[in-house]
Amino acid sequence: MIFKKYEFTDEAAWQTAKKSITTTDAEGNVSYTSDVNAVAEIGYICYAYDDEGNCENLSTLWSVDILWNTDSDKFSSEAVYPSPDDVIHTFAGDDNLWVKTYCTQYPEYCETPEEE
Repeated sequence: MIFKKYEFTDEAAWQTAKKSITTTDAEGNVSYTSDVNAVAEIGYICYAYDDEGNCENLSTLWSVDILWNTDSDKFSSEAVYPSPDDVIHTFAGDDNLWVKTYCTQYPEYCETPEEE
């Protein structure tokens, strides 16, 4: 499985994009296509809170995480790659899924020192 993170201009943009990864059966039930394993609609992320728990720095972009069954280039212009140290959501608590994706974009993050 491949874990990717996306930011859309707003929720409406996501709802429009989401139509390309969903199908509707004869009874009107909507489901994700077979290349999608799971979707987490995060929404607007708060990056900082004050001492009373009020958001002081709210993102203007709508965040969505998708766990793909196959590698997909869908929504590539909306793909984002936050540092694994700054990730607020993972699927099933498995941080390694995101680290693996991040390392494909930033291999230097995952380099290990060569043994002498």
